[in-house]
Parts: sequence; C-alpha cells; structure tokens
Amino acid sequence: MKITIVEDPSASETEVSIVCAKMTDEIKNIVSSISAVGLSFAGRKGNEIFIVPIGDIFYFESVDGNIFFYTENETYEAEARLYQIEESLKNLKFSRISKTVIANLDKMLSIKKAENSRLVATLANKEKLVVSRQYVTEIKKRLGV
Repeated sequence: MKITIVEDPSASETEVSIVCAKMTDEIKNIVSSISAVGLSFAGRKGNEIFIVPIGDIFYFESVDGNIFFYTENETYEAEARLYQIEESLKNLKFSRISKTVIANLDKMLSIKKAENSRLVATLANKEKLVVSRQYVTEIKKRLGV
C-alpha cells in the first residue's frame, strides 16, 4: 500500500482519495475508519448532555422503549430511535446484532457459537452480547469469519 500526503494551503477542506484495482474488505475498513474520525454522539446522563466520540461507543441498546449506549465504563441515554442510529452508522463498523442491539464491530474481541444457531460476542470490556440467528450470517461476513 502506498500513502501520499499533499499539503495545499489553498485547500478549503481535507480530501481523501483512494485509488485501487478493486474494492476489497480491507479498503472498506479503511473508508469506515476514516469516516468515523471526528464523529461523535450526544447522550444524556442525569441532567447533563455529553458528546461521546463514536469510536468510544461499544453498543447501542433499546430497553423498554428507551435507547442507551455504552462506552467502556459509562452508560448514556440517546434521544434518537434505534433505526435512526442504525441509518446514521451504516457506513461505519457498527452492525445490528439483534432486534434491540447495534454493536461496534471494532470492539469485538471474539465470537463463539451458542445454542439455537446464535453467537455470543465478547467485547473489549469483557461484556458478552448475543447475536440473534437472523444476524449471524451478516456479522460473520462483516467480521471476515
């Protein structure tokens, strides 16, 4: 892989170009990582609203009609609905793993088979999430397994 950086003081914004013979999963991962730079998500904790970098979020979860997202040590409540969050993250390394959970695939340490054709994903903070049957194929594909 060759990387070229051109500094241009007259540039009005940063532009990233990728020249490749064929779009591969590796290139898709690079695009996803670049797209996530500088992105954040607002979440409420008590009476305060916090701006959390998207890369710090482990997963989003719907519980009794409320949407929460989790970092390594904190829990925040989101204002958006789960389908809206899924749409806003579609080009990033986030994926729906069940009807109520969207997970950050970069935070997954391992996956293993579970009963009823499901998977159990272990996250970097050692938390375990169940991948529902209907999402197993997509998750395996996105993780390259």
